[in-house]
Amino acid sequence: MEYKPSLPENNDNVSHDQPVREFVLLFFGITLFLLIVFWILGLFVDRAVNYITPEMEAAIFSSVGGSASESVDNSNPRQAGLQRMVDALRDCIQIGYPLKVHLIDLDDANAFAFPGGRIFIFNGLLDKVVSENGLSFVLAHELAHFKNRDHLRGMGRGIVFTAVSALLTGAGSDLTQLFAPTANFSQAQYSQERERMADEQALQVLGCYYGHAGGATEFFEAMKPDGDKNSNVFGHYFSSHPEAVERINNLHRLAGKMNLPVKKVLPLPAVLVSQE
Repeated sequence: MEYKPSLPENNDNVSHDQPVREFVLLFFGITLFLLIVFWILGLFVDRAVNYITPEMEAAIFSSVGGSASESVDNSNPRQAGLQRMVDALRDCIQIGYPLKVHLIDLDDANAFAFPGGRIFIFNGLLDKVVSENGLSFVLAHELAHFKNRDHLRGMGRGIVFTAVSALLTGAGSDLTQLFAPTANFSQAQYSQERERMADEQALQVLGCYYGHAGGATEFFEAMKPDGDKNSNVFGHYFSSHPEAVERINNLHRLAGKMNLPVKKVLPLPAVLVSQE
């Protein structure tokens, strides 16, 4: 019998594992698991929000954001003008409880719905719109968030997702940082969908109040980045808001679907014109 040397089939000193392949499989497996967990918990948050009445919301959040509210001059004529516009638009979206406008002296072009029935509007926003219709669309967009309770949904999901990530991987751990984009991506996609819904409802409010869609894209036209429209192809997928060009195109499509013409817009009320 001829001797033929060969390696043993099992050798504890020789590893047949593929660490890179195992890491990739483990990473995507955990990512998929977290996405499913976040999706299920998000459904629970959405359901829980439906049981929070506006009165309960006001009681819970009455003391939250108090310092920002106190810094606002309630005698400011610009704030009073914004309050009148919000009160006039409320009937078109059927919000039966009062909303309070707070004008913040910051140059950012921003506005957001805050729990407790408060709308925070930055001074910089008034520098970006040139018509009453354009400003009304932005205000109607925030009213839509109140109508859909998006401000509560977003806050609830953020708290739950942060808590779950910390519970599974440890607060502040490297694993938490590694899988943070998973939660951010899930939350961003959800937020973008809510933003599109709010845009559609704001367009309906313009149709109700003015009878046309003039001014709907005014703010987004002003905020549209210069240069190549496709320069941020992937970045907006991780943003909580769809990019400006996408929103403009979507509003044009929705206006056509709703048979809303685009007519002449009204000038911005004198009290709201930039004082610079």
